[in-house]
Amino acid sequence: MSTLHDTAVRGFASDNYSGIHPEVLAAIAAANEGHQIAYGEDAYTERLQQIFAQHFGEGVQAFPVFNGTGANVTALQSMLPRWGP
Repeated sequence: MSTLHDTAVRGFASDNYSGIHPEVLAAIAAANEGHQIAYGEDAYTERLQQIFAQHFGEGVQAFPVFNGTGANVTALQSMLPRWGP
């Protein structure tokens, strides 16, 4: 029988109710200090773009989103015409 804290059993139903990795939570807490300019013009997004350019080459753009659904919508919109199949 599985319990809430059973680490041997993993479910893949949704990323919206799974736990967060402790290092990710610590990074979010650290980023919550001070103020940043609006999304896209902040130091965190700039650093993300630099890291992606290092890994994938100049000209690449990363668009961080909240969850898997947001990532799926962004990916599909980048490949398909706005009102087309």
